[in-house]
Amino acid sequence: MLSPGDDDALVDGAKPTAAPTTPVSTAPVQPVAAAAPSTTTPRYATMETPQTETVTVTGLRPSEDTTYHLGTGDTVRVTVFGETDLSGEFQIDSQGYVRLPLIGQVPAEGLSTYELESRVAAALTQGSYLINPRVSVEVTTYRPFYIIGEVAKPGEYPYVNAMSVPNAIALAGGYTELASESTVYIRHQGQVKGQEVPADESTRVRPGDVVRVERTTYWSIITLLAPIISPFTSVAYLLK
Repeated sequence: MLSPGDDDALVDGAKPTAAPTTPVSTAPVQPVAAAAPSTTTPRYATMETPQTETVTVTGLRPSEDTTYHLGTGDTVRVTVFGETDLSGEFQIDSQGYVRLPLIGQVPAEGLSTYELESRVAAALTQGSYLINPRVSVEVTTYRPFYIIGEVAKPGEYPYVNAMSVPNAIALAGGYTELASESTVYIRHQGQVKGQEVPADESTRVRPGDVVRVERTTYWSIITLLAPIISPFTSVAYLLK
C-alpha cells in the first residue's frame, strides 16, 4: 500500500534505489614461475652409507692384523654400478698404482679395498665424470709369496687364503736334509727384518711374504768350518 508521497514519486518516473554493497576485495593472482630445467641429472640419487671393511685374509692368528692391505701384484675387480665400460679387473703395478678408465692411475698400495673404493669414487666425482658414483672393489687374485732357503724348490708361488707354513713348505717340494723343521723366518711385505715363528699350522702366510727356512745349528756350524776343515781333509786323503 503506497502513501501519497510514494505515489507522487512513481508519477515523476523516479526508480527505487538499492542499498550500496561493499565490493569483495581479491588479491591479484601472481603468475607462477616455471622451474628452471635441470642441466644435469644425477646417475644415482644418493651415495651409499659407508660400510665397514670386510675383505680379510682368513685364518690368521688373533694377534695378527686381519685387514688386508693391497700391494703390487694384486688383481682387483672394480665395479662402477651402472657403468660397465668403467668396470673390470685391474692389476696393481710395480709402483703401487691401478690404472682405470677415464681417471687413469689411482694409488692403491697399502690401502684396504674400502679405502680404494672411496678414492675411485672421489676421482670420478672430481673429474666431473659421474655424480654420486657407487663403487665396489674386491680382490680376485692375491699377490704371490716367496719361499727361500732349505727347501727343494725355492721361488715364487701363488697365494691362497688361509695358507699356513706347512702348506707353503709342501708347495716348495718339502724340506732339504739340512733344514731346521721347527721354525722359519717370515718377513711381511714392507718390513725390513723377518721374525722367527713356529713352522706349524698356527702360523699363517700372507700375500707378499718371504718365508726363509734356515739350516739346523749343526749344519750351520759345519758350513762355517768347511773352509778351515777342507785343507786338512785333502791332506789326510793324500797321506792315506
